[in-house]
Amino acid sequence: MGLFVALSILAISLTSCNAESTSENEGASGAMATDKIENTSASEALAVSISEETLHSFVGRDTLEQITGDLFDYFKSTNEANWDQLMHHFPLHKQSDTAFVNSSKRALDYWTERGVQNRTEMAEVIYASPAFTDGDQQVVLINMRLRHFVEFFPRYDGPSPSGMKGMVESNYGKGNASYFENAVAEGDSLPFRYWEISGLNRIWALSHVDSSHWCFLPPNFNESGSAFMMSSDAMVGGLRHRRQNDPTAKK
Repeated sequence: MGLFVALSILAISLTSCNAESTSENEGASGAMATDKIENTSASEALAVSISEETLHSFVGRDTLEQITGDLFDYFKSTNEANWDQLMHHFPLHKQSDTAFVNSSKRALDYWTERGVQNRTEMAEVIYASPAFTDGDQQVVLINMRLRHFVEFFPRYDGPSPSGMKGMVESNYGKGNASYFENAVAEGDSLPFRYWEISGLNRIWALSHVDSSHWCFLPPNFNESGSAFMMSSDAMVGGLRHRRQNDPTAKK
């Protein structure tokens, strides 16, 4: 599995929406999910919240709070490189075979060990579409303000991160990404390099019709052979509704 696919997987989450998540929503209480967590590589805060001033939501408050709580768990799992927990947020009711799960985890381990990390610092939900019934699942399109980092530690020796702008923006929004390189630290031969994403970002929330547990797909999921995860009717419905009802849709 290549770097593009691995980074795409790092941008989404992976487990069955057929069953409730076995972990608690750490820090998710009501509209807010703001408890501090410890990153495996650095002490960083993760805040996931619902905007109180600019929110345009077309689902019930209870549903939106459940989505936000699961979104916190999803980002937290990625920050900590906890792939087993991350599996709790991929719609495996659409693809659940053991070979897929194991190969995905091996790819994530491979790139993490080589020095690639995705880390989210902040997400604030500002728009939620109605829940569209799509076969055996419910689909909600979320728009949020996001602060996220794709980090390449000095041990990373793969393709140049500076040339990944198109891939990063495909996952996190055009015009949202800036590239940085730190000075080479003593004892290292390469600098710490990273993309910083700050701006608006969409994400698809999916739940099996018999579950209140939410899973997530990136906005470009259908570009990597995963179009079967959602019908075109649900996708078009969500995008059309956002275009008509989210004031930031043209940004």
